[in-house]
Amino acid sequence: MKILYIGNVTEDTDRLVEKYARQNKVLNLGLIQDPLFVPTQNGYYHTTVVDLSPGQIINLSKYFTSVKLLDQPKKNHTNYKIFVTTIRMFCDLENLNVNVEYKQVDGVENFLKWKNFLQTNKSFCYFPFAAVVDNIGSTTICAKSSTPIVPSNEIGDWRTNKEYNFIRQKMIAGELIPDHCSSCYQRENDGEESTRQFETLEWIERMDIKTIDDFSRQSSPLYYEFRPSNKCNIRCRMCVTGYSSAIEKEFKKIDLAPTPWKLTNSGSYINKIEDFDNLQKIYFAGGEPTVMPEFYEFLKKCIDKGKTDFSLYVGTNGEYFSNKLLNLLDHFTNVCFAFSFDGFEKINDYIRWDSHFYNIVQNSRKLRERGHTISLQTVFSTWSVSRIHEIFEFYDKEFPNSGLLVQVAGESYNDLKMPYNHPCPELVIESMRRCQKTNIYYQNGRSIKTLVDSILNHYLNPNYKVNLKVLKEFYEFNDKLDKSRNSRLEDYIPELAEARKRYNL
Repeated sequence: MKILYIGNVTEDTDRLVEKYARQNKVLNLGLIQDPLFVPTQNGYYHTTVVDLSPGQIINLSKYFTSVKLLDQPKKNHTNYKIFVTTIRMFCDLENLNVNVEYKQVDGVENFLKWKNFLQTNKSFCYFPFAAVVDNIGSTTICAKSSTPIVPSNEIGDWRTNKEYNFIRQKMIAGELIPDHCSSCYQRENDGEESTRQFETLEWIERMDIKTIDDFSRQSSPLYYEFRPSNKCNIRCRMCVTGYSSAIEKEFKKIDLAPTPWKLTNSGSYINKIEDFDNLQKIYFAGGEPTVMPEFYEFLKKCIDKGKTDFSLYVGTNGEYFSNKLLNLLDHFTNVCFAFSFDGFEKINDYIRWDSHFYNIVQNSRKLRERGHTISLQTVFSTWSVSRIHEIFEFYDKEFPNSGLLVQVAGESYNDLKMPYNHPCPELVIESMRRCQKTNIYYQNGRSIKTLVDSILNHYLNPNYKVNLKVLKEFYEFNDKLDKSRNSRLEDYIPELAEARKRYNL
């Protein structure tokens, strides 16, 4: 009999395994840190989601009679994230029919209760109860919504604001608010785990929430999300003018329609933050924060106030990090940069035009050397979906312990950028199946498994048929970008160029 125990990141883990081994007169065979380890002796082994990634542990589980969670309550974990990642992994193991024991540990019942609540209540989301998201000059529920709640400079008292309270009451009652939340509803209808479900569960554990009333006790925002402007230094093919000044300039030159909005610092809530006492996390995106003066100014403000211990998350294309920025970041104790990759090597450079794959990788290494954390972001699109496995396999090698957030391009199934109308379904099926064999697939990032699985099922459907009208629009749009950028699709994604001939487009 071989038992694998999963513990927290403390010496208590080995002590408990040794205790159980002596009680049952078996060997304590120690900590596993090698993902290629194969147990040969009967006895007790142990590891953690820090020593191995969830995917690596799931791959190891086939060698064990059972996988058990050590009796270490949530409060004894070094941070909430390790606990959440561990329990999510056990849910995955259970779904894979691995023999597991974990539900008896203190804290797990509350996690599973809320996980079920978010499946039955189709509306509730933590954002309006704990966060301010400043988006396009107004606040929105989250970045996926473009429906304003209130102008950024007119919120007043966030806790008592009537527009926010109206939304909060709707959510508590489980009443849908599609004007604000259609993106998550769409994902859930497609069988995916939505931002609403994933992020809310994370914050429930972070805030140690036990009841709905606990949410209402927050006197000020714990989390801020800012996109100060659309200033950006690259031109992603699936992006729009509202999010990129570089694309805005290009679209004007080649006569493509801009979005009716763009990110702007006019009246931004970022200038109103004075109370840092309850602040736990800030997320900066854009545009590209590393080239935004507003981002630098905010970092200086925090340093001057001596408030640098909150979680600072930054979404970045990873192309440029000045020495000035690196020196500012050294003052902060909890920094995470979410690097965007949408393909491997030249595919990434084609999709994320003006970026350079190995320059981005080198910049990520530079930040890691300075003690900062790296997470990953990948957008599934018509350009990328048949080759996603290549970047997933790269992640396993270069970023084995990093989290991954995945998203889809476009707004609906008929959007030309969406990953649901690929002309080579057989290639997408193969790519998704290879994704399922990677460790990052099990990394507990938002929607990874459910997105990969849903796309696979979409293309496995015997009734799948390419929408030729939308596909034609895709090629025509891409032709305009290629002409502007002096690039050729066949030099980067030849199978997508060849498919054009197949459909005579």
